[in-house]
Amino acid sequence: MFGYVVTNAEKLTKEEKARFRRVYCGVCAELHRTCGARGRFILSNDCAFLALLLNALYEPAEKSEKTLCSRHMLKRHAHDTSDMTAYAADVNILLFYHSCLDAWRDEGSRIRKAGADMLKNAYAAAAARLPEKAAVIEKELAALSALEKERSTDVDAAAGCFGRLLGSVFAVKDDMWAGALSRMGDPLGRFIYILDARCDLEADRKSGAYNPLTQLSAAPDFDEKVYSMLKTEISLCAQAFETLPIVKDIGLIRNVLYSGVWTRYAAKTGGDKPPEGK
Repeated sequence: MFGYVVTNAEKLTKEEKARFRRVYCGVCAELHRTCGARGRFILSNDCAFLALLLNALYEPAEKSEKTLCSRHMLKRHAHDTSDMTAYAADVNILLFYHSCLDAWRDEGSRIRKAGADMLKNAYAAAAARLPEKAAVIEKELAALSALEKERSTDVDAAAGCFGRLLGSVFAVKDDMWAGALSRMGDPLGRFIYILDARCDLEADRKSGAYNPLTQLSAAPDFDEKVYSMLKTEISLCAQAFETLPIVKDIGLIRNVLYSGVWTRYAAKTGGDKPPEGK
């Protein structure tokens, strides 16, 4: 469930593209600090967006640097780091570690098992820094795993697990903004889960793997139903976002929430327009 919270690069200014790249590279730098060179292989756009959002809301001191890295060996590359990029990197480790374990359990992927083994120490360190978030992630993923094992067709219940998980992750502090951040992260998590299920549907049908949308896909208006679910969730996410007192990077964040998150849906369904009748 990684890689869905992205920008629509075609609608960004040059400055906005550069800013997102600096934050993205900032999370990568934090992952390199905690995980070593392997950190860049687990970096997620989703967690870069989380860092961007939290930086915009809390406006922590940011450190801008230009350094060489394994991806940019010939020219120094700019990156911005802060307490929030460090937090997003820890969240990235926690989620990717569990993603690897899930792939090992569900698919027998030895590569993902090796990935989990390599991250074991980094995961333990991140969990020690964020014990409450790690506990929520483990609890909700265990609940989701139980639904998957019984091959539940209750899409709402399955998506709800990932929604509660992301709602907790977004609420970085127990403060006046925690409620709005949770209300933003929860529907975004549900959106990601449903979209991931839609994107994986054909492959899951062929392999016989669990997919909560399998039963619903027999309906003649399947794509309209999925679009309606997705639109409802991202609308709730955007509504919560608009209550936050954010000025910095607001155009970039809105690009992600109002346009970027739909790019994978458009690629899967063959266009950027919603189903007929919407």
